[in-house]
Amino acid sequence: MMLDFDASPYGAFVWPAFAITALVFAGMIAASLAHARRWRARTETLRQTAEAAEAARRPTPTEAPAP
Repeated sequence: MMLDFDASPYGAFVWPAFAITALVFAGMIAASLAHARRWRARTETLRQTAEAAEAARRPTPTEAPAP
């Protein structure tokens, strides 16, 4: 079975429309991946900050608990 890519008189409109659609989808995917990368980095920064704050609140093993 051969694919028929001949769009006859409408080819001048159809193929550029397909190309523009593919470019827009590629841009949306790239933007989504970049946003997810930034979100993941920000989440890791916040997690490290929270862990550091929690560690600062915990008493050290040499400190005796208050009676």
